[in-house]
Amino acid sequence: MIIRGPIDDDGGAGTEITIVFQPIVDLETWSVVGFEALARFSDGEPPPVHLARADAAGSREELELDLIRDAIAESASLPDGMFVTLNASGSTILRPELEDVLGACIRPWGLELYEGATSADLGAVRERVTRLGGQLLVDDAGAASADESRITTLRPDVVKIDRALFWQIADDATARARLKRLLDAARGAGATVLVEGVSDDLHLERARGLGADFAQGFHLGMPTVAEHMTAALSELHRRVGVDAPGL
Repeated sequence: MIIRGPIDDDGGAGTEITIVFQPIVDLETWSVVGFEALARFSDGEPPPVHLARADAAGSREELELDLIRDAIAESASLPDGMFVTLNASGSTILRPELEDVLGACIRPWGLELYEGATSADLGAVRERVTRLGGQLLVDDAGAASADESRITTLRPDVVKIDRALFWQIADDATARARLKRLLDAARGAGATVLVEGVSDDLHLERARGLGADFAQGFHLGMPTVAEHMTAALSELHRRVGVDAPGL
């Protein structure tokens, strides 16, 4: 387990950071194929709060690079053969230092583009990720600036459907129409579709009904530190039958 701390993101008192990983499940093969790296802060504030503080202080890119470094280091002990995805804003993806940071990753990787507005050139973001040899993901599609236009422009490898939008479609016709536009854009771009927020069997069937390729959520694995992942995957296999390397 990596614990970075205490740190100060220039938005308040120092806090410790722990890196955890959440499984990503292939719905066709019913197996874990990768993990999203996530940061947990000891003060209990969610990552967007710390990132917003760092942004206001002009240090967001440095904080994101530190989080990516830590996630890559910690991911080395995850099961072999599976990818890891890392969150970043557009400007961080274009930072020259990122190439050396990603060079330490021993497994396939992807960068999840933050859903907020960005001043970074999206064409340059797509080109950079391709040149570095990774996959580009549009994070939280349906939230903030992660819209159909962003998908069409970036032509990402993976589109992650925002969990709040996914939860709304059960009883909200406007949300269903919004989701259809996003899915059409994703398929038009040739992207894999990943649904976030799969929290129970009903959500799982709904994701399959949408034709999603991948899914992620508490029903398919809680965020877990790397050193406990083998036990967590064994429990996931016992509970819902999802396969994973070594099981």
